[in-house]
Amino acid sequence: MLWQRVATALVLGPIALALIWFGPAWAVGAVLALVVLLAVEEWTRLSALANTSWHVVFTPVAAALLIAAFGQDKASPIVDATLVIGLLWWIGAAVWLRAYPAVFRNGRIAPGLAVTTGWLVFIPAYLGIMLLHSHPGNSGPLHVLLLLALVWAADTGAYFAGHRFGRRKLAPKISPGKTWEGFFGGFAAAGLIAILGAIFVFEPGRLGIPGFVIVCLITVAFSVVGDLTVSMFKRQAQVKDTGHLLPGHGGILDRLDSLFAAAPVLALGLRWLGA
Repeated sequence: MLWQRVATALVLGPIALALIWFGPAWAVGAVLALVVLLAVEEWTRLSALANTSWHVVFTPVAAALLIAAFGQDKASPIVDATLVIGLLWWIGAAVWLRAYPAVFRNGRIAPGLAVTTGWLVFIPAYLGIMLLHSHPGNSGPLHVLLLLALVWAADTGAYFAGHRFGRRKLAPKISPGKTWEGFFGGFAAAGLIAILGAIFVFEPGRLGIPGFVIVCLITVAFSVVGDLTVSMFKRQAQVKDTGHLLPGHGGILDRLDSLFAAAPVLALGLRWLGA
């Protein structure tokens, strides 16, 4: 219901923003790890791992990896390698979307693939957000807010452009409501955010404003892949929402699917730019 969506946003939105802006790194990391673990549990149900022995492996290892990521030196090559692996996974997910539903058998993917996929969804995203938040010069919270603004602008732009101009389906087998017109509308909205951010807020890095905007737009493209990937799993599981933790919004994955894909891409891109 609309009132539930609004109420949830009004309660959780200010709390999240306050944590990002005022919270120390350890608090941000701890709360984010809890959110990710809640999403991990949703993934076990979405990919049919909940009632299998694979669940015993998947969730504890995910928790251990989050703890290891929390304590990782952000300058470590392990961080870069994890972000690159996350980027490569989402490229593979884009190919998977094109091949849908060929990869699925009997309605689900193999448990081992579901476990590996889950780790690749969550761990690079966690590290990406933590890396953005720990950006030197006390601008970390602004970089996290940039990530949120890009994803929200893309979602909002896609919604309005799709409703007004939408004709050509983006992924009709997975999410029939999404259109190419909406995709480009979201791109335009996020591009405006990126341009304004590069001019007035952020140091754009070694390639200047064009490089900064390109990294932001690539990030938005991956956010769409993240959204469609979770939608693909929901379609296979024949469920509308990944969970019911957020009244009016569904589950954690329903709200953060785009963010999980965008985070490692933006963190890696800005790190490469020196922005």
